[in-house]
Amino acid sequence: MAETIEELKAKLALYEQNGAAKLYYSLNRKMNEMADLMNGNNLTLIAIDDPKDKTFDRLKAIWNDVDKIALAVKTLGESSGITGEEKKDVERKPFVDLIAQDRK
Repeated sequence: MAETIEELKAKLALYEQNGAAKLYYSLNRKMNEMADLMNGNNLTLIAIDDPKDKTFDRLKAIWNDVDKIALAVKTLGESSGITGEEKKDVERKPFVDLIAQDRK
């Protein structure tokens, strides 16, 4: 079945968004949540000898991947021109700007 014009417009609108900026701010929020979670747990109070308590394992899974996430955020920020103004960054439409430049 053929797609309607409205469905096609909705798909096109996704390409007009600044996905890199949205992802940057989303990952930055996740890093803050991860930090809050880790700061909320005192390792000396975790019962590491209790096989049913998976708290330490879960925290370890977080800090094992933190360097990859931090590097991804840094790279996204640099490559997408993040200014620190989330609304402005996300609303900027890099693909639309590129298309407009090509038409000149």
